[in-house]
Formats: sequence, C-alpha cells, structure tokens
Amino acid sequence: MAIEQNDGFLAHAQPVAKWRQSAAWRDWLAIAVMLSSAPSLALIFTATAPVLPSIARHFTPGGQPAFTIFGFGVDGPFFAQLIATMPSVGLMLGGGPTGLAIDRFGVRRVLLGALAAFALFGSAGLYIDDPVWLLVSRLALGFAAIAYGSATIWLIGGRFDDAARARWLSYRNIAGGVSGLSSALFAGYIAESLGWHGVFMLFLLPLLLIPATLFAIAPAVPKLSKYAETAAKESLSFLWPIFILGVFLAVAMMMNSTQLPFLLAENGVTGPVRISHVAIAGSSMTMLGSVLYSLLGPRLGLRGNYSAPALLLGSGGILLGLSHGQFDATIGAGLTGTGAGWMIPHFSRLILGRAPASARGRAVGLFFTAIYFGDLLNPFLLRPIAGRIGMHNTFLSVGTIVAISALQILLPARTKRAREQPAPQSG
Repeated sequence: MAIEQNDGFLAHAQPVAKWRQSAAWRDWLAIAVMLSSAPSLALIFTATAPVLPSIARHFTPGGQPAFTIFGFGVDGPFFAQLIATMPSVGLMLGGGPTGLAIDRFGVRRVLLGALAAFALFGSAGLYIDDPVWLLVSRLALGFAAIAYGSATIWLIGGRFDDAARARWLSYRNIAGGVSGLSSALFAGYIAESLGWHGVFMLFLLPLLLIPATLFAIAPAVPKLSKYAETAAKESLSFLWPIFILGVFLAVAMMMNSTQLPFLLAENGVTGPVRISHVAIAGSSMTMLGSVLYSLLGPRLGLRGNYSAPALLLGSGGILLGLSHGQFDATIGAGLTGTGAGWMIPHFSRLILGRAPASARGRAVGLFFTAIYFGDLLNPFLLRPIAGRIGMHNTFLSVGTIVAISALQILLPARTKRAREQPAPQSG
C-alpha cells in the first residue's frame, strides 16, 4: 500500500513505530473503517425511505398535526419530509466545526465520537416516540455523519499517496452505492416484520467499528511541527474556487433525486415502480463512474478529470431535457449518475492533495459543507426556474452549462509565472 511519508499521523515513524509493525491484516481493518462511512451515510437517506408513510401515520393519528409551531400545524406528509431532510441540515452545518475538531483533537478521537453519536442518534426511532425529539435526533445524526465522513476521508488522505487516493476514494463511493441499493430493500423487510421502529436498528451497525478503530487506527496524533502549526493557521482561501464549483456541481448532481420525478411525470412516466426504475438506473451508474475514475483518474490529470465527468453529467442533463419517454430519460439519468460517480471522488482527492496536512481536516469539512449546501440549495433554486421555463428546459439549461464547462480542457496552459511556482499534487 502506498503510504505518504511527509504528512499526517502516519508520517511520524517514531511515535507509531510499534503500531506499524503489527500484522498486515490490521492495515486492511483500518481500510475497512475508512471505507465504512459511505455505506453508513447512505443509511440516512435509504433506511427510513420505505417507512416514511408509516411514520407520518403514527405521529398524526386521526389527521391531527404531529406538532404545532408558531400556530402552524405540521401534518403527516410534511413531518415525514422533515424526517428525511433534517439530517441534511446537520450535514451542511457540521462540516466546518468537524474540520476544526479534527485538526485540534486528532482524527481518531473525532472518529470514535462520531461512531458513537451516529449509532445513538441514528437509532433514536427505537426509543423516542416524540415527534419533536425525533426531529432533533435526526438533526444531530447529520452532525455525527459529517464528522464520520470527514474523518474517514482525512484518513484516506493521510494514508495513501495521490494515485492510490483515486482508487480508494472510488472504492468508498462504490461501497456507498451498493449499500444505498441494498439497505432500502433490507429496511422494507425489517419494517414488514418489526414495524417502522425496527428499521432504526440498522444505525447500530457502526458500533462494530469502534473496537476496529481502537485496534487498527494509530492510537495518538503526534505533536505538530512548527511548520505544521504555521500551516494550520494559514488561510484556505485558495480552495474557495473549488468549494464554490462544488456547490454548483452538487446542485446539478442532485437533480436526479429532486427534479427527475417531476420531469418523468411530464413524460407520462407515472407510478412508483416506473419512476423507481429510472431512479435506480441513475443511482447504480454512479458506481460505474467511480470504477472509471479508479481506472482512468490517475492517468488523466487535473483537466481531464474535470472534463470527462462534466461532459457525462452535462450530456445526461441535456438528454433528460430533450427526453419524451422512459427509455431516453433512463439513458440520461444513467449518464448523469456516471458523471456524479466520477466527480465526487475526484474532488475529494483534489482537496486532499492541495490542502496542507495540518489543515486537512478543515479543508475536508468545508468541502462536505459545500456539497451538502448544493444539495439543500437545489429545490430552492431550480423549482422557481422550472416554474418559469418548464422542467425540460431547466434540465436542458443546467446540462448545457455543465457540458460547456467541460471545455476548460481547451483553455491555454497556465502562464509562465504560474508554471514557475510549484503546483500542489492533484489529479
């Protein structure tokens, strides 16, 4: 396995020399911990999806509101939507604090705390039967999840060199895709046997990773050098263009989840089963995009690794905008899914490669904030646009913008001054 020798907690051989002499399988256990966050985070959005109608009925018996706030009664469907979306708020707001915590207290402590909090708040539906406190637990789950995800991304960045990061970030994305497809099925079977409360048992699974983390992840973070302390205080403003671009791309990538059902309805594709077939095509093709990135990402370089997924994502949006039925919409959704599956691990790798090691936690946390902010922004930004120009034209417009952005590969090379300066290693 390729290990970085110049940064991260694994860069300091003396404090962890004995730990490094452990059996090779301990390394694989550590990697399993690193890859686990994507499947666990997928549970947030897939485990409860099959039981949202049951949750709505449970908390609004006889049609009464689940609770009242500022004189407004929250009905069953709206309460169910809050259950589904509340973790996204925590995921968006928790990125910055999580990054600071990693840089201040060390990744191992943050990861252990995140695993415990993820299991505690994720399983709240087993023991909380109050609608308000259940929503609070879902908000807290989002904060725990962003800490969990950021810590594992940090570990991948600290453990592997640049080329290896492309592969392992892709494998992490693939694991999340497989889990997302399978957990919804498991949740359905559990709900039929044990009721809607039962699906929250799935959130207890990350508890198994606590002993694995204690055993396989380095027991302490060495004291930072003076250079690292200086780097930690440096501004990450040079990464803001990447974060802003991440927000825009997240809006585009989220269209398969938030806007696609409405476009399918305009195409005459109705019914949960037919809509799910198209949605599954988009979700499953993200795994193909991650596979392509693991194979081609280390070879294409920075420009190629943006242009290829942007072209896939944009052409998928264009095809969806021009679609008239289920078949062409399925192909369009598949193309956008492939682009998203390539784009996410590449941008994670880009952040890991450019951020100073001592500030890597902040950089990863801010990147997650950008992505989830784009996800949250999607309906507020695109629904008004669709109301004016129509859903098909909205997909066509966004797809065209993304596809045109892929032409950055034709831009002239960097200026002489830029070439004279050492560039950070990136994909």
